[in-house]
Parts: sequence; C-alpha cells; structure tokens
Amino acid sequence: MGGHLLDAGTPLVVYDPSAEARRPLVERGAREAASAAEAAAQSDLVLAVVVDDAQVREALTDAFAGARPGTVLAICASVRPDTCRELEAAGRELGLQVVDAALVRGERGAEEGRLVLYCGGDADAIAALGEACAPFAETVLCVGAIGSGQVAKIANNILLWACIRADVEALRLARALGVEPSALREALALGSGANRPLAEWGRHRLRWPRKDLEVALAVAAEAGVELELVSQLPRLMQELSADDLHELL
Repeated sequence: MGGHLLDAGTPLVVYDPSAEARRPLVERGAREAASAAEAAAQSDLVLAVVVDDAQVREALTDAFAGARPGTVLAICASVRPDTCRELEAAGRELGLQVVDAALVRGERGAEEGRLVLYCGGDADAIAALGEACAPFAETVLCVGAIGSGQVAKIANNILLWACIRADVEALRLARALGVEPSALREALALGSGANRPLAEWGRHRLRWPRKDLEVALAVAAEAGVELELVSQLPRLMQELSADDLHELL
C-alpha cells in the first residue's frame, strides 16, 4: 500500500514498532516517524494497518495523542464492529474522525493495487479516504455507520473460507473420480458453483482464517445468531495449508 502511494507521489509518513518493517518505505522516500503519535501529527489521514483489536486500540490511542482536530483515522484491520464504535466515540471527543475501512482482497490485492475497502462512518471522511487511497484501492465503499465496514468484512470472510474449504473437497472428489482439478475448474467457472476463490485457485496464502472466523463466531454469539456451518470452519481450515491448495492445481 505504501509503495503504491509513493509511486503516485503521495507524501507518506510511516511508523511500525519494527524499524526493519519501516526501512523499505523509508528507503523509497517516506518520512520515518518514531511513534504513531508522531506520524499522526504530520498527517491529514492516518491508516492503521495492523492485525487485531488489541493492536488497533494501541495504535489509535497513540495516534490520538498527536493528531490534529479534523484528522481522519481509518481502521484497516479486520476487527470487531464495537471496537470501531468505541474508538470513533473517543476520537470524536478530540475532534478527530475515525472510520472503519476493512481491507478486502488481502496481500495480493495490496501488492497489485486492487484492494477494496469496506467502510463505515462519516460519508465525507470516507470520500476523503477514497481519494487518498486511489493508488492502491480499486473501490472504497461506504456500507453505513461506523462498524458497518467490519460487518461487511466479517460476512466476506465467512464466504471466503467456506468457499475455499468446499472447493478443496469438491476438487479432491473430482480427482478421486478421475477428473483432474485443472479441467474441472474450467468447467465450474461456467456453472452455478462458480466462486472467486476457485477462479483464483492456488494464489491464497491462508494467513488469517482462524482469527477471521473467531471474530465472526464471537459477534454471532453475542447477537444470538447460530452459525452451524461456520462453527465447523475453524477446525476444517486448520487442517489445510497453502500446499494443499497447490496440490489441487
């Protein structure tokens, strides 16, 4: 994401707790900050690209200390919707605009500059986010109020991991019955079973199924919604590796 911004001539300030993680972008011309607060103090827009709820809280709490009133802070991690609402309320008291902007299409989407951002929050802030993120985002979509982007991402993640597991089982069955997966994928692309993971088969890295599904199941339990199929997915996805997908090319 940072590389695409630099290629587009966007002024960029970067911070990560790991100096090694910051170095590639600094070497390409980004300014280096010593903390999230220092990065926010130099920015009109802050993108928090971390892993989980705890890291989001830590990063934004630090950024709040340096951000000027009116700054837009976007939560790009896949986290709970109530975490976004909590941080938006805290930011609003400081005159800051916090939105959720969950990233869809993963590492490959970032590398290719084709990410989709599912957003929730103030429409004007999201419009500004969309303009700034154009170098690495194909679409920046406002789904609704703060936290709505995370709801959309949770639904997206459920379908992603469910499709991958179903695809694996279908391809394994086909091979056992004498039809190679490569031939079957071409046929399935034309049928009602077509799905994006199958169309991009072999390119998935399976980084975060456990975390994604734990979030989905936790918020579902709190909402009183039973997800019978999804409840089986953490175990089923844990059994798979990227090598399993490549073996079915």
